[in-house]
Amino acid sequence: MGPVTAVTSAETLHLNLLGPVEAHRGGTPVKLGGPKPRTMLAALLLARGRVVSDTRLTALLWDERPPTTCPAQLHTYASRVRHLLGPGVEVERRRPGYLLGLPDRGVRVDLLEFQERAARGAEALAAGRAATAADELRRALAVWRGVALGGVCDALADVERDRLEEERLVTLERRIDADLELGRHAALIPELIALIAADPLREGLRGQLMTALYRSGRQADALAAYRAARATLADELGLEPSAALRRLHQALLSGDPALPPRVPRTSRGAAPKTSAKPAPTVAPTAWEPEPAAVVAAATGRASVPAGQVPATAPAPHGERPLKPAELPPPPADFTGRDQEVMRLGTALTARRPRRPDQAVHVVTGMPGIGKTAVALQTAHRVKSSYPDGQIHLDLRGSGPRPLDTADAVAALLRLLGVPAARIPGTLDERVRAWRTRTADRRVLLVLDDAADERRLRPLLPVTDGCAVLITSRSGLYALEGVSRTVLGPLSPPESRSLFDKLAGRLRTGAEPASAAAVVDACAGLPLALRIAGAKVAAREHWPLSRHADRLTDPGRTLAELAFSDLSLRDRLMEAYHRLTPSARRALRFHSELGPHPVQARTAARALGTGHEEAEELLADLAAAHWADVVRQPGGYAYRMHPLVRLFARDMLADEEGAVPHVLPVRSSWALARTGDTA
Repeated sequence: MGPVTAVTSAETLHLNLLGPVEAHRGGTPVKLGGPKPRTMLAALLLARGRVVSDTRLTALLWDERPPTTCPAQLHTYASRVRHLLGPGVEVERRRPGYLLGLPDRGVRVDLLEFQERAARGAEALAAGRAATAADELRRALAVWRGVALGGVCDALADVERDRLEEERLVTLERRIDADLELGRHAALIPELIALIAADPLREGLRGQLMTALYRSGRQADALAAYRAARATLADELGLEPSAALRRLHQALLSGDPALPPRVPRTSRGAAPKTSAKPAPTVAPTAWEPEPAAVVAAATGRASVPAGQVPATAPAPHGERPLKPAELPPPPADFTGRDQEVMRLGTALTARRPRRPDQAVHVVTGMPGIGKTAVALQTAHRVKSSYPDGQIHLDLRGSGPRPLDTADAVAALLRLLGVPAARIPGTLDERVRAWRTRTADRRVLLVLDDAADERRLRPLLPVTDGCAVLITSRSGLYALEGVSRTVLGPLSPPESRSLFDKLAGRLRTGAEPASAAAVVDACAGLPLALRIAGAKVAAREHWPLSRHADRLTDPGRTLAELAFSDLSLRDRLMEAYHRLTPSARRALRFHSELGPHPVQARTAARALGTGHEEAEELLADLAAAHWADVVRQPGGYAYRMHPLVRLFARDMLADEEGAVPHVLPVRSSWALARTGDTA
């Protein structure tokens, strides 16, 4: 690694928080990786030169489930951020935590740019310089690229996202105030209607809509907007409008001279004199909404008729509309699965009318098979077909505490821009709000690690324009109207290609036999290959043959397949504990019957059950992807993945003893190898 040099203007580093957390150097994206390094970077940037303690970083990265190795992993993520950002940026270990130091030149942070422009705009507005204020505030808002802090861990988003969103909304209201001062009231009406439909309890926007309508000569509509605001506040919160909104209402009724109808100012900034009396109500122009549409949109409870007000008002003067862009990046070394990704992409972008099973797609398979990678790779390929946003939500279904359904719907509403304080209290109300918000929109929803159908159904939008990609260890066969993509192990060439990328082609090319042994031991499982490749890359001083010897020893294979925060045994254990006791017992005993396919009658003798019950247990294991179904003459047999069998045999020794006492012929090898399981 060469000497550290300062960041030059030609290679300006852009660090973005107001949308997906991203970094760009000289216009080229920096591959930050998954949610945890993004969370580390975002937390250090938000601290603004202050030390972020290990305790806080641990809570932001792992919430309530920190691993025992979290100090070492914090160091790893800090080092990764330092390496990715490159020369001139310091990620310093300063007890009790870490500190991010940025150079004076060559680095731009979108949050700082937004806040500086917003402050200048607010000062100009207070000083009566409306044109300058509108320009600065509009430029500040244009910095936003979507929902802030996209792609970070939930704990950081929960702590910081609402605060940043409030800053954006305050700046937006100030920009609208500046435009009202400049006489742009008629052009503001469609935008305000759309903003109120998205946030019906924000009284500042209600007051601005009333003012814009009044100044456009539409006094009756302005008063109707107040009545709608009052009804919504009473229904939702049981409150009367604020004193400020009530004073504005009185000013409208009395024709206050401070609220005369205005016309846009001339280029020199001089406004023609107008009468102090309110102008009579005039009919709406061809492009303005009818009064009924104003009231319906202002209440936030009825859709606006097509052709009158767009679902999202066009942002004036180049200001970018806010939409979720929450997809984490797919693995940079994604390998194989071309057919699966192509089929999913075709189904998600088909222009012909969709069948019901083209709207919801489940990607399923055994633990570690790469379900999330396939879903993200597909989602990024088709995201341009979903212009209203892309959302990713980790449902934590394989862990001990799956995400509560009500909390999941609340998270989805926040990602669509609903402030936390405005989210309804009950699950039913949240589901209704979620379905209303996604109506007539084209949103791509990626629901990662779903536990079961009951928790999943309330999260599904009902509109034809949306699509859902679900990953789950269960096939979710009770879910209506879905298509399924079942992932199997990678082929040997694909496995070798992935391992070469991870371990380095120079290493694998120098010891091809050892590389082949490692790949064979991983048996096509992407997680196993990823762990093995990471270990080889991290231990450059070890010959590849040493890794192969350790990994091909059945007594230590699973122990070797653990590195940093990745552990195949832990993934399998999480899924194992979600099985019923009888299914776990069947899995353990199946492992003692050898690596070949096992028919139900052989399993029945080992389990001490009837043939029908054994068939049911094995079929359930296959449905949960603990075994594959193999067609044989006269019936079906069930075969375990080699790494699953090693895990199940460990569980057999732990929970039953090395040889099950119920086996009629001890380990039954002679019987198992004849006829029954050939």
